[in-house]
Amino acid sequence: MFSGLKRILLLLLTAAVLAWLIGSQFFKPEPPASAPGPFTIHVVGNGWHAGLLLPAQAINARLPLLRQRFPGASHYEIGWGDVGFYRASKVTAGLALEAMFASRGSVMHVVAVTDVPHFLKGSDSAALCIDDAAYQRMASLVADSFARSASGEPVDAGPGIYGNSQFYIATGSYNALNTCNRWTASILEAAGLAISPRISLTASSVLGAAQRSAMRCEVAR
Repeated sequence: MFSGLKRILLLLLTAAVLAWLIGSQFFKPEPPASAPGPFTIHVVGNGWHAGLLLPAQAINARLPLLRQRFPGASHYEIGWGDVGFYRASKVTAGLALEAMFASRGSVMHVVAVTDVPHFLKGSDSAALCIDDAAYQRMASLVADSFARSASGEPVDAGPGIYGNSQFYIATGSYNALNTCNRWTASILEAAGLAISPRISLTASSVLGAAQRSAMRCEVAR
């Protein structure tokens, strides 16, 4: 009788040990997710215009069409500007005057970037380290600057001016007091940069504010 009881207890103990081993092997708890960010963004100047170079993730989440148009892009260089002046192959005084005082509309310019150091080589730029909350605010403001079709998608406005790029119809009216650089400054202000969009009407003023605050993240994303 006792030998039979021992056998039963031994089998139960063996089953319990096996169950524990199987459970620990196949049902390991997921490690806690790491906090998102920080993110490195860049302000890029080209003389008359200052744009933003942002990681693509949050932009794609708000504008899925961009992921389809630019597969493989890790970042986007994005700018806002007058439809005539921005898309012109040759800048003239007439186009500048029209943009400031009789703009026919505004556009977004999106450039797909896969190699950030190569893209920035030779450019005037400043790197800023921001947290996830600031990055999400920037992405929302950028996405809200795209005009949308009835289906909610960005509206194509033709090929871009360099690289793998595209223009899209934008919201907002361009004028002498609401320039492309003021738009860039407003996005940076939302991220926490000490900058006044109201007086940031030139590329040098925007880039200067960014360079004074320039800080790279230890782990860029």
